Amino acid sequence: MNTMQAVVDSKGRIVLPKKVREKLGLREGDKVVITLEKSGILIKKLEDPEKVLEELLGDLTFSRELRRVAEQQALEEVSA
Repeated sequence: MNTMQAVVDSKGRIVLPKKVREKLGLREGDKVVITLEKSGILIKKLEDPEKVLEELLGDLTFSRELRRVAEQQALEEVSA
């Protein structure tokens, strides 16, 4: 584990060291989740849910026509 130091300013802000930002892929405007632990805090990058879904689904496309077909099939299954 890498250990680094940062200073808390008068407004309670901490600047994350550049190496940490680079390792986590943090850029200006990114959001993080801060979790209080027993003896400290845990900071994680908040992932954009749309990007996570895009990565999970890959090239899967879901056009309006496919949605209509899926809805029709669902209705048929419910009616059966």
